[in-house]
Amino acid sequence: MESSNEPVTSLGNRYTVDREIASGGGGSVYLAHDGVLNRWVAIKRIHGDGGGANIAAAVREATQLASLQHPNIVTIHDFLKSGDDLLVVMEFISGQNIDQLEGPMPVDFFMDFARQCLNALGAAHSAGIVHRDIKAGNIMLARLPSGDFQVKLLDFGLAKAQPEPMLQTMDQSGAVLGSIFTMAPEQFNCLPLDQRTDLYSLGCVFYQALTTTRPFQGKTSANVIAAHLQNDFIPLSSLRPDIPLGICTWVERFIACDPSNRPPSASAAANDLVLLPLTPPPALRQVLQSPPPTLPRTSLFNSWRFAFASLGAIAVLSLAIFTLDGNLLFGPQQKKETESKKARDTFTSKERSDIIAMDGKIITIIGTIAQFGEEGPHRFLTFEDSTNRDAMLFFDTNTAEFPKFRLVKFVGQKVHAKGQVSQTDKRLLLRVASMGDVVIAPTETPAPMPE
Repeated sequence: MESSNEPVTSLGNRYTVDREIASGGGGSVYLAHDGVLNRWVAIKRIHGDGGGANIAAAVREATQLASLQHPNIVTIHDFLKSGDDLLVVMEFISGQNIDQLEGPMPVDFFMDFARQCLNALGAAHSAGIVHRDIKAGNIMLARLPSGDFQVKLLDFGLAKAQPEPMLQTMDQSGAVLGSIFTMAPEQFNCLPLDQRTDLYSLGCVFYQALTTTRPFQGKTSANVIAAHLQNDFIPLSSLRPDIPLGICTWVERFIACDPSNRPPSASAAANDLVLLPLTPPPALRQVLQSPPPTLPRTSLFNSWRFAFASLGAIAVLSLAIFTLDGNLLFGPQQKKETESKKARDTFTSKERSDIIAMDGKIITIIGTIAQFGEEGPHRFLTFEDSTNRDAMLFFDTNTAEFPKFRLVKFVGQKVHAKGQVSQTDKRLLLRVASMGDVVIAPTETPAPMPE
């Protein structure tokens, strides 16, 4: 039976096709229901070449991939033949791919994303499989019931099981196979490929995940290829100045033109990722991590006015400190007031000077939130009676989970926020340690009307 381009509707008594969800030069992907196990699956149809060699190779690859059983690689459940075509039944992934990101990844999210990608690629390489078509559309982010995400590496349609470096494969027209935006220079030059080729493509995806732009661009295909061959891209730190320089250097190493300058393997890259010094760029390092500077002090001690005022104060105190019967006049009251002041740890957002005096202390601020803001992985809530750069609640997503959708809900609400006071670069911050430290203030019960 010849290869058919007609849509698949059913496969025996087990799989019922719902609709086509993707298509490309290598075949189509359908959403189908597995009637035996009562689950949704994806079925990829790989077109045969008429001679059976393509199908035989695809069966070998599908068998090898099915044996991986890795959490970050799409699971293959079954495969069967349909005429000259091969139908591969795999798990259906509900989520979005990297091409569908609405904005750049925060650093903490990216670190987990990169780790999972490298784990998937390392497992494939250990099995002797080079993907050869890693791109943003082939990496899915599946949302888990816990709220976390899981990376899924898809579409090994161009993968080849080959332990040794291999020559680049071309299609029947002589065109090089793969995505032009993520292909390594050796693929364009039809040179031997190995696992470092996949790492180059993954580096292009990493760059896109952090910036939502591709590293190698051009108005024409020739321009894009030239950008790859000349290693012409905008430095990552220029597009994301908030990212620690160590991460920028680590990502850019993946897209080195010479394979010998890339990480030697996915596992080596993963080890380097863990050891990265995550130091923010200088612009944010001063604000976010440096010890808060001390408040400016006036030069009163060097002033003759201060000396004169001090002598006067001593004279007054010496006369007033005792009553006529010799008892202390101010002692007990002063001690009580001092202890009360020390014990105070709750302030309204309007008490700026009192909050500054608590620099380095853990306090609670009560006030109404005016707006939400963010700078990369750092997020803020601003009180309505303070300026945009003053008296803000500071949340560092590098240290804890601070979901944007939860923080935005505080806007317009009166809150009790607990954190550590820090004044840096004229910016008064309350560093919040966890989401549980910010709560909506209880509604005040109105006083009863007099009878």
